[in-house]
Amino acid sequence: MLRAENMDAAPARPEQRLIFPAMPFSAFRFTLRIGALLGLLQFATTLIVYACGLHGSPVDLEAGHKFESLGAFIAIMACLSLGLRRAQRDLHRDGSPFTFGTGARLALGVASAGGLFTAAGQYVYVAFIHPTYSGHLRAALVIGAKLAPDQAEAYAHQLDFAASAVFRALNQGVSTLFFSLLIGCAYALLFRDRSATVTVTVS
Repeated sequence: MLRAENMDAAPARPEQRLIFPAMPFSAFRFTLRIGALLGLLQFATTLIVYACGLHGSPVDLEAGHKFESLGAFIAIMACLSLGLRRAQRDLHRDGSPFTFGTGARLALGVASAGGLFTAAGQYVYVAFIHPTYSGHLRAALVIGAKLAPDQAEAYAHQLDFAASAVFRALNQGVSTLFFSLLIGCAYALLFRDRSATVTVTVS
């Protein structure tokens, strides 16, 4: 005797949403991937600076930091532009509009993830890859502030913290979060859907 098989498809699960109620869950996961890419690009920029010897002495740090800032700016612009355009296509495919609020929330997600990944990468760089960076930066701070030896000793704790891996991670992470959110909101305003065109049929 043949057994009848249930050929009915399983009922569609309701669309999952997390944190961003106006966007599909897949868009949220995409913000994490874009944030991770942003942190990875900034980490790669730092490694290029290190390989070029621009973190090799207190005198070279200024040029190295300028190169890192330029690389970070380019990475933020590229990641957020591509990320918001991708989210816009995904939302239009699902029949949802891409409003300024949607873009701003997406930018916040990318900025938060990018800030965390950037901070983690920069901490690893100073703590494990280039531990002598802290000493070079401390010397550069003393030279830049024109501190006498006794003055440098008086500010030893502040100088040690400013040159530490923790401070670099916090500084780079917060900077990435702030500028990513700022640039992302500008892109959200630029890419937002304009007023929908209404077609009226006259009988």
